Formats: sequence, structure tokens, C-alpha cells
Amino acid sequence: MRKAMMILAVVVLLGGASAAFADGGSINYTVTSTITSINQPFTFTFSEPATLTSLTTFVPVTFSAGGSSTVFAGEVEFFDRADAGLFDVDFSEGGDLLTFEFGGKQIFKGKGPFSLKKGKFPVELGDILVNGTMESFLTGGKVTAVATTPEPASFALLGLGLAGLGVLRKKRLA
Repeated sequence: MRKAMMILAVVVLLGGASAAFADGGSINYTVTSTITSINQPFTFTFSEPATLTSLTTFVPVTFSAGGSSTVFAGEVEFFDRADAGLFDVDFSEGGDLLTFEFGGKQIFKGKGPFSLKKGKFPVELGDILVNGTMESFLTGGKVTAVATTPEPASFALLGLGLAGLGVLRKKRLA
């Protein structure tokens, strides 16, 4: 019976720990700027793990402009300061490859794995390319990077597993 309780406590502990830290390791990005040629404000949103093994990722990206939103399968590539910092977002639309390049402060650290920074970062420069050809510049804007937090139930499960292990240890010592 004691062995079964120990196994159950460990399973609950590991389940709570993995749930608590799986969701807690991502960063939600919101990018706002304006397409200069048509004076059109827009917003990009996407989520990334807080630690990356590669600076190029493939994630769903939501593009909002003019009151409508579209979700694309996007490629996000983070730049180092030598490449003008920040990142670019590539996606296909109507057979064209669109690239939105955002320049500014580098928002990762490390040489691999890479840790993404949280906070607010200005878009110092930017442009839009269609099939590799410059189409427009971007005016100003900012990037807001916010870490997600684990849900309370995950922490409760983690705490329950730790409490179970504590009770079993106390019984063993008595």
C-alpha cells in the first residue's frame, strides 16, 4: 500500500510540474506599426517558447488591420543586432510571399539555446517586401512581449504531489 501511495504521489507531482512549467515557458508578442504608403495601422500577434534552440520558428501569426483579422502559418526569424535586431515575419498571401521586417533592439540573449526577453521594445525601422521586392516602409511602432503564467490548477496539482511525498516521508520516519 505504501509503495502504491508513493508511486501515485510521484505521478501527481510530475504531472503538476510538467503542466505548471509547460505553459509558463512561452512569451506572447504583440507588434503594432503603420504601413507608410497607405497610412494603415496594423497589429501582429504570435506566441513563442521563452527559450529557442533556433532563431527561426514556424508559428501561427494573427495579422489585424482595417477591422479584420487573419491567421497565417508564419515564419518568425529573430535578428541579432548586426542584422538590425528584432525580427521578421514571413507568410504567404494569395500566392505572394510577404515579409514584414522589424528593426530595433535585439530581444534575445545567448548563443544557443536563446532566451527571449520580455518587455516593450520600439520598432526603430521596418519595411515590407513582396516576393523579395521592397513595397513599403513601416512607420514607428512597438513590440510588447509578455510571459504567460501557468494556470492555478497546475500549481495545485504540483502542491498536492509535494504534500503526498511529505506525508509518506513523515510516516516512514515515524
